Amino acid sequence: MQEKTHQDIIIYGTTSNGKVFRPSDWAERLCGILSSFDKGNRLFYNELVRPILIDKVRSVTIDTRLETLNESMFRFLMDFAADNDLRVLTADELAKEQNQATQPEHINTKPTAEAINTTENNTTVDNIIEDKAEQKSSEISTRSILREITPAETATAFSALSILRPLLTDINGFVEQVNNVQRTQGYRLLGIYEEGKVNAVAVCGFREETNLVSGRHIHIDDLVTVPQSRQRGYAKRLLNEVLRIAKEHNIHQIQTDSNVSKERKTAHRVLFEHDFEIHAYHFVKYLD
Repeated sequence: MQEKTHQDIIIYGTTSNGKVFRPSDWAERLCGILSSFDKGNRLFYNELVRPILIDKVRSVTIDTRLETLNESMFRFLMDFAADNDLRVLTADELAKEQNQATQPEHINTKPTAEAINTTENNTTVDNIIEDKAEQKSSEISTRSILREITPAETATAFSALSILRPLLTDINGFVEQVNNVQRTQGYRLLGIYEEGKVNAVAVCGFREETNLVSGRHIHIDDLVTVPQSRQRGYAKRLLNEVLRIAKEHNIHQIQTDSNVSKERKTAHRVLFEHDFEIHAYHFVKYLD
């Protein structure tokens, strides 16, 4: 019997109503979760999940072997597509659909279409946080709910936090570290969930701690909104909830760190609007 060959799955960069998905570099960001860097600090995408261009539409091709090799990551990618109303097709289905289109010009629909140049991917934590979603919030009326993320739901924070922390490449390792290490140290997660979506679109990770310099206080470790859900006031809602929790527990100080580069001006503006002040330098010494 002839062995059955696997077929790639394409997350095509248009929504069900035909609109091109934004931001424009979503495919590189999504594939970056499974990417790695060589000794020359060049980014290499995983062979099973790669960004591609199909008829000038940014898309992601997924080798179906990923479902067996890393089921959690495969499920995460499928949930991402569902959450954002992206079309999921096999390579053959997409090729057939494009060939039946009424456009008279020839369209190349094979998944071997021009790949995104990996050496030109300059995505950083700073420009991810600063980057404004190209889709205006007024175009979408979205219902959402803010709630604490329980240990059973930790995986739903991975989508947002992997944007803020590019070194997060393993959803299983992420869940294990948060639940078995960080939560035992007092780490908590708040998330905003939009109606009909599995994953949190905005996440705040924080912890209560006590030290000699500040006494008892809350430290915000992580605060991020996924690019397509920005400009909807989610960061302010999360900060207000942390403030409510602090007051409820009679805590009089909230701290956080933010890089000083100009790319972080939006993050800084939000913090200043909530009466945060620049209090000290943050020194780091890296050891070989």
